[in-house]
Amino acid sequence: MIKAFVREFPTVHLVIGVAGNLVFFVGSVLFVWHSTELLAIWLFIVGSFGMLLGAVGQALYLHERHRLSTE
Repeated sequence: MIKAFVREFPTVHLVIGVAGNLVFFVGSVLFVWHSTELLAIWLFIVGSFGMLLGAVGQALYLHERHRLSTE
């Protein structure tokens, strides 16, 4: 079960990272208009968190893959 999860993990963290990047980009664009600043701030925060999760996921995947290859 763990090996199957590790094999699928790259896809999960990639999707989270890409979604975070997309939300981050939309939030950045919304800073252009004063009327959408509050939404932009929240999208910026949520997108940044998604990007962080994607990067942490990549690090965990690489660590687990290395651990499994040395067993």
